Amino acid sequence: MENKEYFLKVSQLFKIVEAKLDEYEEDIDYDSTPDKLLVNLEKNGNKIVINTQRAIKEIWLAGNSRGWHFKYNVEKKIWYAQAEKKEFYDCFSSLLSKNLGKEVTFK
Repeated sequence: MENKEYFLKVSQLFKIVEAKLDEYEEDIDYDSTPDKLLVNLEKNGNKIVINTQRAIKEIWLAGNSRGWHFKYNVEKKIWYAQAEKKEFYDCFSSLLSKNLGKEVTFK
């Protein structure tokens, strides 16, 4: 994947995530830069971090003392963590759901 395509995919992911977080504005506060999104969960004080890894063209997700590394799968058109066999939005929604105590989906 070329840099231009990577940055476009990252930008799209961040926009989708921010739109979802806005739906839970009473429970979540977040700060965003082009390379990092820091989510503060008001209920329990936990944090979730999404950040870019430009050099290796990955997205990293961290929360609840865990971390995942996602590469973009061009064939399936998804961000995928090969080690855990997890798709980004499924993983992130599960993490949010556990922290908020209510189901969060991207469907």
